[in-house]
Amino acid sequence: MTDLFTDLSGAIKDGDTDYFLGTVVLTGEGVPDVSDGQQRLATTSILLAMIRDYFQKEGKPKKARQIDQDYLRTIDLKTDETKPRLGLNADDQQFFINNVLLDAEERTDVAPHENLRESNHRILRAAQLAQLHIEKIVAPYNSKDAEEILVRWVTFLDENAKVVVVRVTDSALTYRMFETLNDRGLRASQADLLKNYFFSKTTKIEEANARWSSIAGAVESVGSDDLLVTYIRHFWITQHGPTKERELADSIRKKISGDQKTRDFLRQLDEAAPDYVALFNPGHIKWNKYKSVVRTYVQNIDQDLKVEQIRPLLFAVARKFSPEEAVKALKMLVSWSVRFLISGGRGGVLDRNYSLRAHEIGIGKITKAKQLLAAMKDLIPNDATFEEDFKKARVSQAFLARYYLRTLDRKMRGEDEPEYIANPESDVINLEHVMPKTPSQAWKVDPEVAAACERRIGNMVLLQATKNVAAGNSSFSDKRKTYQQSNFLVTKEVANSSAWSLEQINARQSKLAKIAVKTWPIG
Repeated sequence: MTDLFTDLSGAIKDGDTDYFLGTVVLTGEGVPDVSDGQQRLATTSILLAMIRDYFQKEGKPKKARQIDQDYLRTIDLKTDETKPRLGLNADDQQFFINNVLLDAEERTDVAPHENLRESNHRILRAAQLAQLHIEKIVAPYNSKDAEEILVRWVTFLDENAKVVVVRVTDSALTYRMFETLNDRGLRASQADLLKNYFFSKTTKIEEANARWSSIAGAVESVGSDDLLVTYIRHFWITQHGPTKERELADSIRKKISGDQKTRDFLRQLDEAAPDYVALFNPGHIKWNKYKSVVRTYVQNIDQDLKVEQIRPLLFAVARKFSPEEAVKALKMLVSWSVRFLISGGRGGVLDRNYSLRAHEIGIGKITKAKQLLAAMKDLIPNDATFEEDFKKARVSQAFLARYYLRTLDRKMRGEDEPEYIANPESDVINLEHVMPKTPSQAWKVDPEVAAACERRIGNMVLLQATKNVAAGNSSFSDKRKTYQQSNFLVTKEVANSSAWSLEQINARQSKLAKIAVKTWPIG
């Protein structure tokens, strides 16, 4: 959106006679539906609404009223009701009217924003960006000149901004048009492609739209629009096996055809969406019927380890396993994720195997954790491999190092369930490098050795933020005093060393590797 405003500014400043806004695909007779180009039209409407609001605020009611009547709202001669010139989908329409189309005075009676959909938030952000851009435009000018500048903007949008309008008569043709536009580089999102395909295959458009809105609303609550396609792909994997994103549309088109199949598929997608959303939220109501430790496993995978590759398998387990079997499986998935992060996951091989297992669970071939373990065991790094790889491991992401060390610390304390919801806030628990990357002269160490040791797990400890600041680039003898006061065993043990060099780092990391094997067992 910022790019659009910047481009428009440049075109107006340069006196361009034409500005191409993009392609708009319209469907249906009479008042058409906008199948592609909704965002461009909505963004332009928002910009015009904010210019109207500026004129109203500056005491120019005639200009404000003219913009409102010409571009934003019209009067129905039969009912005398004010109607928007652009309508959004059912989930966003009233919000769009209340927060954009109504002028500033009318907006005072609108209820405060609560429990907003992600799409509602995007409308608000767009309005705020438009308002900020207008303020930036008029900032260098006095009131009269600012008025003239904004009139130029409105005139330019009216007379010089162009769109290519493609009008089609039915939804099936719209879908084919979307494919053509995509092939020629005029972007239509894959979510829109899928939506329009489904709508083209059913006669129950209202039902399909309600299902789609429900699915999108659920998924948008935990992620962006891109996650919607990911969700559909992961659901598809559980039903049909490994499917790359670029293969998804073709695969769906081959298997989902006809009214009933389309309606059934949308219903299944809608019913499964809460299970998928629960994978991103340890506090989700779904987990109420599980042992409490399952919430820790969900947070470990999604927030502590930030593992996405395993999600199709995790989704299948959440949907199909009994609560008892799911707890066993999720514990294993945490361990497997750590082992693959340390030892490497063999890229596409791991993706395919996760998808194969997700499919086997989805169709009921695998129903227990022990069956899942048997199917995956040959792929998972064994104890000897994991221990050897852990001895040499370097960790570049601080959030991973914090999770590893905190979980190892709990294992050292004898915790039965050492998996720990590591605090992601680095201002609470800091990662301290014992040997600094750029050590002071007190360290008497080769800079190349220090740089090589920086990301070694054996060279890292956990400290509360205030103590981490105090330790800083101090000598090891000074740092030892801080480490001795730590409540973390994984930190306190470093204070037992009288010196700190590559030799001590290797020895400590070897010890941690043995503990890691027990902390993250295969099964």
